[in-house]
Amino acid sequence: MKKNKNNNENKLSFKMVVKDCAYAIKMVVSTSPIAFLLRFVLELVDTVSGFFVGTYAVRYIINSFETGLDFKTVALSAIVMIAVPLGLQLIINPLITMVEDVAFVKVDKKILTKLYDKCTEVELACFENPEFYDKYVKASGEITWRMWNLTWTVTNLFGAIIGMFLYGSLLFTMDFMFIIFAIIPLFGTFIKRKANVLWHKHTTEDREHHRRAKYAQRVFYSGDYAKELRLSNAKEFMLERYEKASDGRVEVVEKYGKKEMLLELAHTGLQTIITNPLAIAYAIFRTLVSGTLGIGDCAVVINSVSSLTGTFTQITDRYFKAHEHALFFEDFRGFMEYEPKMKDKENAISPNVGKIKLENVSFKYDGSENLVLKNISMEIGKNEKIALVGHNGAGKSTLIKLLLRLYDPTNGQISLDGVPLEDLKLCEYRAMFSVVFQDFKTISLPVFENVLMRPREDGDREKVIQALKDSGAYERIMELPHGIETMLTKEFDKDGAVLSVGQAQKVAIAHAFVKNAPFIILDEPSSALDPVAESEMYNNMMRAGKGKAMIFISHRLSSAVSADRIYMLENGEIVESGTHTELMKLDGKYADMFKKQAQNYIDLENKEEGEK
Repeated sequence: MKKNKNNNENKLSFKMVVKDCAYAIKMVVSTSPIAFLLRFVLELVDTVSGFFVGTYAVRYIINSFETGLDFKTVALSAIVMIAVPLGLQLIINPLITMVEDVAFVKVDKKILTKLYDKCTEVELACFENPEFYDKYVKASGEITWRMWNLTWTVTNLFGAIIGMFLYGSLLFTMDFMFIIFAIIPLFGTFIKRKANVLWHKHTTEDREHHRRAKYAQRVFYSGDYAKELRLSNAKEFMLERYEKASDGRVEVVEKYGKKEMLLELAHTGLQTIITNPLAIAYAIFRTLVSGTLGIGDCAVVINSVSSLTGTFTQITDRYFKAHEHALFFEDFRGFMEYEPKMKDKENAISPNVGKIKLENVSFKYDGSENLVLKNISMEIGKNEKIALVGHNGAGKSTLIKLLLRLYDPTNGQISLDGVPLEDLKLCEYRAMFSVVFQDFKTISLPVFENVLMRPREDGDREKVIQALKDSGAYERIMELPHGIETMLTKEFDKDGAVLSVGQAQKVAIAHAFVKNAPFIILDEPSSALDPVAESEMYNNMMRAGKGKAMIFISHRLSSAVSADRIYMLENGEIVESGTHTELMKLDGKYADMFKKQAQNYIDLENKEEGEK
């Protein structure tokens, strides 16, 4: 079944080829119509120039001398036929080069902007689906140059049609048989179609291996993995994976290479082995034996037959090149026209700040049989401080994703102020949250932008500074060469700052404060901090988060002490809930976990005292 599906994906009807190519051309022309128009002009000039200079002028000169026309007249006419087309080419070629350099960048910008915008629309689950992610990789990997190349394909087709009429008309006046010779290679068009389909299969199978090889390369040259590669055996198994991916690429080439070569030989052989020899033999016969063809006509007819064959072949080649492009445009359109499952209803309403309520919420990831969350029921008041605690894998981070509506529950319902989340405007709902994830990322931008995460506005400087103070990062940031204007990472600035994980985490927390949203979510915000810095950070958080709801996940239960309510999760279920005092009195799993962590600190402190 899968094989049939792949075969269908590799075959497009003429109607679909036209539709996909029209989609691509429309996008290019809307960005740079001048460059597209100039290409048509260039093709027209190139085709007409080639005909007049290489064929018509040669025929005119030889036949004129054969009929006794005077040299001056012949020379003047030949100069005009040669100089005018070449002069036009001399003007147009530099012009189109200049226009195209700018146009390509504009087209690339427009296409990738649309693609990246679409990336933020599709639900998070799509990027965890290998099939969908592969479609995204295919869409982003080749789309710009293929759309740009399609404009050459279309204008080449235009030039080939003009050439077909020029050379066809000339040969028709000599002998219709020459046109027959020129048509023979067209019987090889089905071979070209098969070759295109084979090439698409080739690139599709190669893409997964190529992506794996590129990932291994990225690991070796990225600074993020430099320490692990030097302090572990990661180098060996990453090299092994790179070699395996490269061997896979070799296998794909070996699988398709011979077939592609044979098809190419069969396609070109019809012209080089059959058409040209027959045309030459027939022209010589008519000139030397039957005397029905002039010497000038004989001299140009061979070139004209080859040129007409070339135009026929070029027309079919351009179509099949368009067919090849269309196979990739189909991937791009498939991604761009994907309708996100998580989107606003027609009657979606704006959210109001209120209580978030989860009722019997269960969730499992696509393709999994096991529930990650089971029958979760909880409430988060608009000014409450909520702690989610539990061991790794308990489902805490997944619960946060559901609260942010990055996923929808498999069962149950989540509501805000009594309104189900699916009835609210998605972007407005998510804008109500300031979030710092455990796997936060530092972007190669100044500290200012890393905190703000949006274009600057008047008054933002004071907000950023206050947020840095609230997160505990201010003093360290102001020690940097340019303060909050210092570039983070050295990727684009050799004087950029590389913060420690703890300091970078504080900058990420500052972003949560500067957004000033009614709900703050902190997923393991203190994972890279020592206990003293952690205590200071939580005190700052409680002060800065006054009047807001705050939900934080932490393995260190000391941070949960000041929460209004604590939910302890285990195996995707809430096993205990209450205040710190209530849970300690319950003397259950939370109390046991808290006591063990407290004892670890006491043991560590005693050990340090003993060493002194």
